[in-house]
Amino acid sequence: MKWIVTLAAGVTLAGAPAAQEPAIDEQPLAEQGYLGLSVRDIASGDTVVSWVFPGPLGGQGLRAPGVDLARPDLLVTVDGRALNAEDFRSYVRGLAPGTKVTLEVRRSKRRGGTIPDGLDHEQEVRTLEVVLGAREEWTGTIQRGRGHSGQVLFDGQPLLCPQDAYSDLGRAIREHDLTEHLATLTGVFADYLARNDDFHSLSRVRAPFEDPFCLPELEGLLSEVTHRAPEDPFGVAWELLANLDLDPRPRAASPWRVTTRAFDPEQPLVTAEECLEFLRVPRRTFYLSGPETHEHLRVIRQSMEIDWEGLLADFAACVAECEANHVAGVADASPAPLAADHPLAPFVEGEVLHASQVDDGTWRVVGGEGPNRYDVTHLLTVVDLGGDDEYTASGLRVGNRCIVDLSGNDRYKGTADHGPGGAIYGVSVIDDRAGNDRYEGELLSAGSAVFGIGLLLDRGGADVYQGSEWSLGAACYGAGLLLDLGGESDQYLGDFLCQGVGGPRGLGCIVDEGGRDLYRANGPTPSAYGTAAVYQSFSQGMGFGYRQYAAGGIGMISDLGGDDRYEAGEFAQGGAYYWGLGVLHDAAGRDLYYGNRYGQGFGVHQAAGILVDDAGDDTYWSMTAASQGAAWDVGVGMLLDRGGNDSYQCDGLGQGGASMQGIAYLLDLEGSDRYVGRGGALQGGVGGNSYHYHATGAFSFALLMDLGGTPDHYSAGRSDDSVSVQGAFREEDPKGSTLHGLLIDR
Repeated sequence: MKWIVTLAAGVTLAGAPAAQEPAIDEQPLAEQGYLGLSVRDIASGDTVVSWVFPGPLGGQGLRAPGVDLARPDLLVTVDGRALNAEDFRSYVRGLAPGTKVTLEVRRSKRRGGTIPDGLDHEQEVRTLEVVLGAREEWTGTIQRGRGHSGQVLFDGQPLLCPQDAYSDLGRAIREHDLTEHLATLTGVFADYLARNDDFHSLSRVRAPFEDPFCLPELEGLLSEVTHRAPEDPFGVAWELLANLDLDPRPRAASPWRVTTRAFDPEQPLVTAEECLEFLRVPRRTFYLSGPETHEHLRVIRQSMEIDWEGLLADFAACVAECEANHVAGVADASPAPLAADHPLAPFVEGEVLHASQVDDGTWRVVGGEGPNRYDVTHLLTVVDLGGDDEYTASGLRVGNRCIVDLSGNDRYKGTADHGPGGAIYGVSVIDDRAGNDRYEGELLSAGSAVFGIGLLLDRGGADVYQGSEWSLGAACYGAGLLLDLGGESDQYLGDFLCQGVGGPRGLGCIVDEGGRDLYRANGPTPSAYGTAAVYQSFSQGMGFGYRQYAAGGIGMISDLGGDDRYEAGEFAQGGAYYWGLGVLHDAAGRDLYYGNRYGQGFGVHQAAGILVDDAGDDTYWSMTAASQGAAWDVGVGMLLDRGGNDSYQCDGLGQGGASMQGIAYLLDLEGSDRYVGRGGALQGGVGGNSYHYHATGAFSFALLMDLGGTPDHYSAGRSDDSVSVQGAFREEDPKGSTLHGLLIDR
């Protein structure tokens, strides 16, 4: 059975109504008016403020303090007209930038809060006069879709097929009359995809919105290639780049260049410092805001100018540098320290066999078998024959760089802005072939990139990888790859947006061959919700987008063996936020997963998250809410455990729990398992659906399916060898209905 995921808008689960392509404004964005005000129609028929963005109103998300506007204030008129949400959008965009518009509004009595069904507003009508900006200047890449053609993503019989009347899921859906409800819900997913198509929308991020039940096969497609990393690491790196919708065939090596081919040399680039400040936004706020918004938007819009073929050409040249036999050319050279007056002497200590300068003033160096110290800010390539070496950086490095270290227990240290194996506007590759090594940095460290490709390949040893932000296999507009081979026990230590993170048009990936590894991303960034002794993570297989401005990419961890420990705070362990895709895949071992709110296979705010564990008696422990196969706000989340006697413990909205038009499922295929939780929407249960019920009439769908082993224990009163439907319709408050939940135990 071939699964064709059609990448044009309007295709959804069989039986669901096809979404209509939204109207496309014909005039250029520079000629369209922009106010930065998003409004929503409510059940009473009125239109209220939903978001206030940076722009003419000076919005900061839920509020615009400068004009005293906030969610959910009532929009009474615009230029004397009463407009619903769609008419308001069309009206503003149809006006020219520089046009003055007059808004009449009434303040809500509960400002900054949730959007109500009816009015609870002051009677006084306030008037605001605002001059429109240009939409081009204030928007990112969201809703600038390029259009896509269909492609076959999966080949074979799917694990979950709601349309198959003979499958466990299909039979339960048919017998409990859920077909129509599910079709309505999947139609919402397709419609949201059509309305929010991003310029960088990736096919494998789109797939869960084309078919929200494809996650088991999608994970297999992503992780299967990683099992070949020990035999062919560079070949696997090329194949991983295909996830960015790039041609994965290795390029013929072209001459090694200092500067990247990825941008037109005649075009001015956003500075590296502006790129770094853009990366630092999420730790401070979920939204773009403040005086730097224009700079951040320039970074996003510059991404539309990347020459991806040129970037791949740079990567091919760097791989060729790693594979070249540099040592043969200097085999007869006598290693010796550089003379004190040599121009390279301030940047290289220890014995050197060869040094030559290139056009931009950087150097190629071949180091000896003893200990060396290198300041890599000034070096284009380093080949080191052995010894316990130290690699440091005295400043920010933009462009290409390659390091090959043949042996020794080495230490790689970065700066606060840029760590080892981090790429900015170019390609950075470290190929360390032996030894117990340490890679230390803060931002952009250990296989990371912005507008580039960063590859850290460590072929052996018990290693330590440390980075604070956008590090350890993380990328935004490019690829950040960390491949650890050799099967020894390693430590991955991060804080925020670390350990397999894919930002906009980014692929971030860790592949670890084996060993008892520790993945920790649990502090010190405080909780996003003010929870005491809890930290934000956004790590460990995380797809992340800049909400309302740029769709997320693909973040993945693939650990191929060993008894591993994953420790994290909020938003972690196979999850995604805002049009991203996150995957945590563990192939073997008795593993421990420890997390907090939003964890262990979750999708939130139009995103998809996957956690798959193939074997072993595993322990899943999460606290607060939304974990272990959880979804919120047109998101989809899955936890799939293929084998072992497993233990699951969490709080509300978990173990197959969905809310706000989400789709979530926990699948356990083998073993005698224990499911313990407290709170609502548990073990195939659904929470409220107030977000989009008025506009869509759709409820959520949650599933817990246990297909092997007995006895199983369910704290919520479920039974072995049974099928049960959870949830109820509330006549007095339909949006608060807890439909539709399902438990299948076979």
